[in-house]
Amino acid sequence: MNELRLGWEPTNGTPIEEIERKLREFTDNRGGVLILGNATLIAIPQRPDAIELAKKAMNEARFIVDFQVIPLKDGDYMVAFHNVISVFVGKDEFSTKKAEIESRIEDLKFPGEILISPPNENSKHTIIGLYARGKLQKDAYEFTAYKHL
Repeated sequence: MNELRLGWEPTNGTPIEEIERKLREFTDNRGGVLILGNATLIAIPQRPDAIELAKKAMNEARFIVDFQVIPLKDGDYMVAFHNVISVFVGKDEFSTKKAEIESRIEDLKFPGEILISPPNENSKHTIIGLYARGKLQKDAYEFTAYKHL
């Protein structure tokens, strides 16, 4: 059986250590966030079975199509896919890759997918969200835990 995959699952362009540093600022070191290798963030408490639970969540996340782009104060973005799963997109990462993202927008959609956006939706947010969804897909298929804060 063939799996439904995006044509492009981009690699994170923000240094993972920078994401860790920024997350520590946001969470005030309260913890409970697992950072994956391609910038997916899973809100999960530190417990013995956290990695197995995260793998299960990411397996299910392969089918998430909706997202909400949340601009952060410093110009970065958090793209929420679920109340426990989000993806970090750095402002520099986005500005560097924007032209490539726009040229490969069809590769960031599932086969036959038609995008439906609210009338006032910021098209920049749609592009950022699709890009983040591609990063999420890469983490779902190539699960690598970086650090559990």
